[in-house]
Amino acid sequence: MEKQKILIVDDSKMNRDLLVDILEGQYDVVEACNGLEAISILSEHRLEFSLLLLDIMMPEMDGFEVLSYISKYHWNDTFAVIMISADDSPAYIKRAYDLGAFDYISRPFDSTIVQRRILNTMLLYARQQHLEEIITEQFYEQQQNNNLMVSILSHIVEFRNGESGRHVLHVNTITEYLLKQLILHTDSYPLSKSDISLICTASSLHDIGKITISDEILNKPGRLTDEEFEVMKTHSAIGAKMLSELPAEQSSLPLVKVASEICRWHHERYDGKGYPDGLKGEEIPISAQVVALADVYDALTSERCYKKAYSHEEAVNMILRGECGTFNPLLLLCLQEISDILKSKITELPPLQTAKKSFQDMGQDIDYDRLFTDEKYTFLLGEQQLLYTDSLTGVYNRRYYDAHFQSDETVQAVVMIDIDDFKSINDNYGHETGDIVLQRVARTIASYVRKTDAVIRYGGDEFVIVFYNIPANVFTQKLENIRCSVDHLTIDEHPQIHLSVSIGGAYGTGETKKLFNTADRMMYQAKITKNRVVIHNLNKKADDI
Repeated sequence: MEKQKILIVDDSKMNRDLLVDILEGQYDVVEACNGLEAISILSEHRLEFSLLLLDIMMPEMDGFEVLSYISKYHWNDTFAVIMISADDSPAYIKRAYDLGAFDYISRPFDSTIVQRRILNTMLLYARQQHLEEIITEQFYEQQQNNNLMVSILSHIVEFRNGESGRHVLHVNTITEYLLKQLILHTDSYPLSKSDISLICTASSLHDIGKITISDEILNKPGRLTDEEFEVMKTHSAIGAKMLSELPAEQSSLPLVKVASEICRWHHERYDGKGYPDGLKGEEIPISAQVVALADVYDALTSERCYKKAYSHEEAVNMILRGECGTFNPLLLLCLQEISDILKSKITELPPLQTAKKSFQDMGQDIDYDRLFTDEKYTFLLGEQQLLYTDSLTGVYNRRYYDAHFQSDETVQAVVMIDIDDFKSINDNYGHETGDIVLQRVARTIASYVRKTDAVIRYGGDEFVIVFYNIPANVFTQKLENIRCSVDHLTIDEHPQIHLSVSIGGAYGTGETKKLFNTADRMMYQAKITKNRVVIHNLNKKADDI
């Protein structure tokens, strides 16, 4: 029987030798003398390993950085990680578990304990993986069947309506982007990942009521008469009625309930001038609000029997000017923020595909979006990439900025962010609390940044954001959103702590160094009163926001 394979990662040969002596009779043992070597081995052979024994204190790339990297790319989906260290302090152990470690073994090693802990870990991990596979397979099969039926019904409607077969997919995709952007701005709509998935699936049925409308009205090439328009308007209520009249065990399902509210209210308007019920503002379910906006955008940018397609820019401007009804102002902001995504992913590429943006790195064109999902591209960056992530916060580190942006002249804007009174937080509540603050602030900043941009922990409690190709008004709004979001952050263990940031921004394409220095000056202006944003737009005066 083939032995299970274990990778031991420790810069101490003596420690590796001790573990090899304990394990080599039962397992096939491979050694790595540092974190970079371990990542290199795992990049090519990780599916061969059942377990990773990982030391914490190592030069260049410590165990926490390795574990963070492994978790980021989900490599621990196929093997378990046990941390090994002479330091058994609660803070170290907690951090290891938070980063995805399965267990923690302290030195000096006891051979019996090491063997038993490894055996137990492998057994538990194998059972967990088996159960996850069964559940995932069952869920996937059910989801595929649901999506298939929804797709069939929606395409029947489109076939009668003479619309592009991509309309349903576009509405589904746009709805997803809007919802994901919306939850970054507010917790007024407590939407989970499963809620977003449910709304996106249900959006496919938004026009199912059109199946009852006559072809003469549905596909009329000219403008509808008042009487014909009144008939057309009935499709929203009819669609909801069709779903509500399903058998009780089906009509009560979450998917059917959400689809029903979308069907009935996706033509309501925020000012109360929509139909069929004249709902106003937040009386309209957020699912229907979002689908309404997605539906209007795709209708404008698609060719129909009665009109030509508008360009992306024309469509967005028409919506923002209120020419297509009124919408939730927060959703309009979200539309602006995802505008570049919509332009590339909806109007130029097939639906649900990843928009690609390449950049020059190491003399090769690398697909930026695939960088974090495709193993081949990840490994292409080699050891340099491994050194570019801040192990505490998960964003880029100072080395990444120095290597990539010092002489870049294609940057649109640079932002400097400083956490107000951070030293006081460390002094009064301890460095562990300070670490939590840094992590929470970093996650908040990153939530407002696109993949084509970069968030960097520049040093201590200072962060840098580098933006490419972003409209000035969206840039300004993003910085204010970051400030407001941090202002509302709370630390559960210390609710009395009030967090805030001082933000300086420099906008305008130019050499990064010049933009950086300008943003740095703006940040220090902001720190005069704190919890403030100050922006300099090229040669204009700083605008205090």
